Order: sequence, then structure tokens, then C-alpha cells
Amino acid sequence: MPYDKKLNQFQIAQTNKYNVYRCLIREGPINRAAIAKRMDLSIPTVMAIVDDLFKKKIVRSMGKGEFGVGKQPEILEIEPERFFFIGADIGRGTIRIVMNNAVGEQIACMREPTGDPFPGREFIAHVQKLILQFVEQRRIDASHILGAGIAMPGLIERGTGKVIIAPDFGWKDIPLQDWLQENVPYPVLVKNSTHALAVNESYIPGVDDVHTTFCVNLGYGIGAAIITGEDLYDGTGGISGELGHCVVDRDGPLCKCGNIGCLEAVASGEAIARQAQTIIAHHGRSMMTELCGGNAANIDAKMVFEAANAGDNPALKIINTAAMYIGIGISMAVNILDPDRVVICGGLMRNGPYFFERIRASMEEHVVTRSSRSLLLSAGTGGEYSTANGACRVLVNTLWVQRALPI
Repeated sequence: MPYDKKLNQFQIAQTNKYNVYRCLIREGPINRAAIAKRMDLSIPTVMAIVDDLFKKKIVRSMGKGEFGVGKQPEILEIEPERFFFIGADIGRGTIRIVMNNAVGEQIACMREPTGDPFPGREFIAHVQKLILQFVEQRRIDASHILGAGIAMPGLIERGTGKVIIAPDFGWKDIPLQDWLQENVPYPVLVKNSTHALAVNESYIPGVDDVHTTFCVNLGYGIGAAIITGEDLYDGTGGISGELGHCVVDRDGPLCKCGNIGCLEAVASGEAIARQAQTIIAHHGRSMMTELCGGNAANIDAKMVFEAANAGDNPALKIINTAAMYIGIGISMAVNILDPDRVVICGGLMRNGPYFFERIRASMEEHVVTRSSRSLLLSAGTGGEYSTANGACRVLVNTLWVQRALPI
């Protein structure tokens, strides 16, 4: 019994420490009394925790407050340069890497074309080298890096970071997390890229557990994720959110997953480019022909959007059809999940407002109307590095749950 009591006291102390740390990150700069009130802790408890964080150089003082009358309290904040986190977004077209500081601010970034990811072992060694060089160029000691979060498209096994299948890369049963970890001197965590993106896009600084978000990632492929508050719904095997592999056209093309007419097969960036290639090869009369230099093999989704935004009818037909199917897919998810927020993100959303509005119209046409429903539909705001920053956030959340932060 004494052992159990001691263990419980230790767990309580750890929980209190993490809650104070969390309060400093989310609501700092802040004083001790405000922390105690916010966390429902005694002031002596908060003072002891803060003193310990001072000794570890995790917290710093900003001096005395300047408001009110009487003795002014000391204002505290997390030392932003005490820890760093790496986030990598391994996309089919581009690899993006970021460094975040202890308070979650992006302080450095880089990008380069993905190139040919075959064979997988050599490509992963290249990604590993990029991460190590990225850290080295910042002249930061590896001991200050608390980990690297890796965002990867495809089905990722929860707990192991194994790529079960990544159709866009032609990978199957690749132990990505283990291979990346081999020569990296800090923890590596692999997560599905859309899950990472959703964690970043659903985060509202200073706000806890107030919404359920359905996040859709429209890029080379199509994925989705469900966030309740700040908690990601993984599903039983960690592979939830495969919106791209919901069938929306029974007479549609074959998808990489083996089904016919999946959303990804008719409305992803890859599908949009493929449809444009067919039009150019068989008809040729389109602005898209000029944009690709007459070579259909060179066309990509960006060119299709450029032509559509200029009023090109064949391109507009492709974009409108893709938006219609995406809206149908989202309406299915809304009807099943009943979220109060839908965020549409990804590379396809960086082609102007027209595509977003066509998706909105299609979704509203097919979603079940309900007087009590208040649904906010918005475009993502995290920018080009949102998935990489989300990988950092997923890593921090995991270390948090594991009580593995060195505080």
C-alpha cells in the first residue's frame, strides 16, 4: 500500500508539472497566480514547479507586470530556444522540412523535389540525410532536438510507423520509422500526412476542446482526418479518414486501391492531370495544350487550374466535375459524422477561390439539411508547410501523452 500511495503522488506531481508547462505554452506570458487559478492548483505548488523549470532553463522571466496597482507579479514564459522539433512532409512531388521551437513557432524550413522514390531503402536514406543536414546547418546541438515527426501519405500502422501501403510511392510493408531511426540520434515518429495536416489546421491557440473538425486534404491524392478538440481519431488500426477511397462513381476509372470510381480516381490532382492528358491527346483544342507545350505528358493539375481560371471550357469541365465529386464525398462524411467544422486543405486549394466555392455548392446540395446544424466550411490557413508543422505537433502531443518531455 505505501508503494501505491507513493506512485500515485508521483503521478499527480507529474500531471501537475505538465499542466503548468502546458499553461505556459498556451497562455503565456503569464504570472504564477494566474497559472494557479487556471490550473486549479495551489500557489505554493505552482511556485515549486516553476522554480524547477527555472533551474532547467525551460522558463524565463519577462520582468514585472505593468498593469493594476500595488506590487506587480513576475511575468513568465517558456524559453523558446530550449527545445526544438523537426517536422518533415514527404509528398509525392515535394519534400518539406521545418524546425519548430519549444513554443511551436516555425523558425526554419526547406523544400526540394521528391524525385524518384525507388528503391525505397535508398530514398529513405536520402530523406534521413536531408533531416540531419537541415539540423546541422542550423548549428543546433542534436541534444536539443527532442524528435522528428514524419508525415507520409498512405496507410501507416499505428505504433510502429510502418507503411502498410503507399500507392503514390508504390510502397508496401516498408518499415519507414525503423529505417529512419537507424542513424538519427533523436526519436522519430511516422504519421499519415493527412492526420498531421488535420492536427495543425484544427489547432486554435489558447482554445481547448471546443470543436469537432473534419479535415480534407486535396493534393496528388485525397485523404481526410477527424479531430475532436485536439484529439485525432485514428480508428482501430490507425488508418481512419480514407475519404479518397470512398466510391462516388460506379462507372468511373480504376483506382490504385483496386476499386472502381473512388473519389481519388476521379477528383485528385493526379486524376485531374490524367483527364487533361486524355483531352489534349484526343482533341488538342484547349489552352492546356499551349501550357504543356503540346506534350500531354507534361500536363499537371496546376496547368489545368490555370487554364480553367482563364475560362478554358475543357479545363473548366474537368475542375467542375472534380469539385462536384469532392462535394459529394464531403457530404457523406458530414451526414455520418455531424462535425461542426470542415476544413479543406492541400495543394489543390492554392489555385484560387473558384474551386472552393464549387465544392461548397456541391456539398450543400447533397448534405442532409438540419435546422439544428451549424456547419462551418473553410479553406485551410496553415500554408505550404502546414503538414510538416502538423508532424511536429503530432510528435509533441505523443511525447506529452508518454510524459517523455524533459521537463
